[in-house]
Amino acid sequence: MKPRLDIQFPLCRQIQYWCGEEYIPKDGEYLVNHARTGIVMALRAALPKGGRVGVVAYNCHTVANAVVNAGSVPFFVDVTGDLRIDVESVSVDLDAIVVTNLFGIRNDVEAIRKRCPGAIIIVDNAHGYGLPVEGDFTVYSINQGKFPALGEGGLLYAIEDFRFKIDDLYNELPSYGFIAQVNLFAQMMVKAVAYSRCMYWLTMKMKKKANPDVHEKVVMKKMAPGVRRLYQAWLPKADEAIAAQKHNAESIINLHGSADRQKFEIINSQYIIGSNAFMAIVKCDNPKELKKKFAKRGVETETHFKNAITWAEQFGYKCGTCPKAEYLVEHLLMVPTYF
Repeated sequence: MKPRLDIQFPLCRQIQYWCGEEYIPKDGEYLVNHARTGIVMALRAALPKGGRVGVVAYNCHTVANAVVNAGSVPFFVDVTGDLRIDVESVSVDLDAIVVTNLFGIRNDVEAIRKRCPGAIIIVDNAHGYGLPVEGDFTVYSINQGKFPALGEGGLLYAIEDFRFKIDDLYNELPSYGFIAQVNLFAQMMVKAVAYSRCMYWLTMKMKKKANPDVHEKVVMKKMAPGVRRLYQAWLPKADEAIAAQKHNAESIINLHGSADRQKFEIINSQYIIGSNAFMAIVKCDNPKELKKKFAKRGVETETHFKNAITWAEQFGYKCGTCPKAEYLVEHLLMVPTYF
């Protein structure tokens, strides 16, 4: 069975983790341990406590949790049928909005800015490495299981107006000490083995079904030196890796483009060219049945964010507020594209 997450840590990367050349950030670029850390920093730099922040309802709980950790209040917005933000659902009196480019599908940031001309725009590209820097802040993730799947890391970009405040916040972040780097190295090794082809079935069998702690504290740090080395080594291959994912996504679309097309729709097929093709997103009536069919072909799929509405409720979401998100939670299946 092919694991649904691309979590690898081969020997060449293990050596690079300790011995490679570290990536040097550019002006306005900040290297942190998670994309959520960047969101917290952006909100703290741009808003007073209690600010109203728009968050996509169909999303990971970590985004709303980052808003709360920043001292702000999440207000949920709906999505369209192709998983972009439904601009009409965005309240015009928001102080900020986290524009999440789900699975690498790019939103129309200018349309959102016209809807909320006074709001701070934070573009969340945790799934969208390769998409452009936009808005007032942009965050990316390079964690294991993301793209690129390197290690515990994220990148924050800030426009010049906010860099003085971000500089202060960044300088206050703790760094990884040697012991912390050793621990991170060990965690990456264990995770890579657990999600390898030979161990994946056992990992899934042993994995707990309990929901995560949606109100956990965001542990904020600077990016570990080892992950900076991995990022520097990977950068020359970035375009090649994105092109490979797009090719794989197109292969999936073509493979399931005839008989199966009557049973499901690949809703991001038209966005493959303009995205990093992080995953092929399938909309169908019965995701469980389709999941079994992909499994027979040796491909592990996943209903990502299937608990999104339950998570959102724990941050004040009221059922019926975002009907399209509530529908899609029950009808989407994600197919990995890193074959």
